[in-house]
Amino acid sequence: MDSEDDAYILLLLSDGNLPTGAFVASAGLESFVTHGFLTSQETTKGKKNDTLNYVVDFVRDNLNSYARTALPFVSDAHISAQQHIGLAAEIDDSSSTAALQDLQDLDDLYESMTLNHVARRASKTQGVALLSLYSKGFTKPPVLRTGDISLSSPEDEARDSRIGALVDKIKLAVRREETHGHLPICWGVLTAALGLSLGMNTSLYVVTAERKFIMFVIPKFTCVDPSQSGVSSSTSFCTPAACYPQGCE
Repeated sequence: MDSEDDAYILLLLSDGNLPTGAFVASAGLESFVTHGFLTSQETTKGKKNDTLNYVVDFVRDNLNSYARTALPFVSDAHISAQQHIGLAAEIDDSSSTAALQDLQDLDDLYESMTLNHVARRASKTQGVALLSLYSKGFTKPPVLRTGDISLSSPEDEARDSRIGALVDKIKLAVRREETHGHLPICWGVLTAALGLSLGMNTSLYVVTAERKFIMFVIPKFTCVDPSQSGVSSSTSFCTPAACYPQGCE
C-alpha cells in the first residue's frame, strides 16, 4: 500500500460517524467534577483558576490509562491477523482456526480486564460494528470477484479471500457467543485487513479515543466550551510508543 492509499484509509477511519474511539461515557470526569475534585485541586495546589489546565491533565491521565489497557490488544490482534493474511499458501482451515483461536484468547483476556459492564457492552457493540463495516464497506462487490472481470492479481485475490474468511469466522463466533468481539481486537483485525501498518493503527486508535473525549465529554461536564476543547485537542496527550508495553505478554 502506498502513502496515498494510507492517507485515504486514515481519513476514512477518522470519520466521527464510525464506531471508533471507544466508549468513554464520562470516563470518570462527571464524578470528578460532581464531587468537587476540580475545585479542590485549584484550591489546595494554589494554582490559577484555570479549569482548562486541570481538564487537560485529567484527559491526559485518562488516555494514558486507556492506552495502556487497550493498545497491547490492538497490537497483538493486528499482528495475528496480519500474519494470517500474509500466508503464501492457499486458504487452510487449520491456519484460519489458529488465527481465530489467537484472537479469541485476546478477546477473553480483554473481557476479564474490562470490569465495567457498560463499557463491556459498548465495546462489544462497537467491535461487531467494525467487522460489519469491513464486510459491507471495504470488500469488493460480488460482481468484481468473478474471474472474468477481476482487476486484482491472484495474490491479492488470495489475500482478500483469507481476510474475508477470517472476518466471517469472527462474526459467526460472536453470534454463537463463542467470543465477545471487543473493540480493540476487532480494530486490530480491521486495520490489518486494510493494510495499515502497526504504527498507524495504534496511533489512529488513540487519536479517535482522544477526539471523542475532547469533543463530546469535556463540554458536557465542565465549563470548558467546545472552542476550548478544540484548542486543547492540539495538546499531545499520549503517544502509543510511550504509553503501552509491547504486546500482552
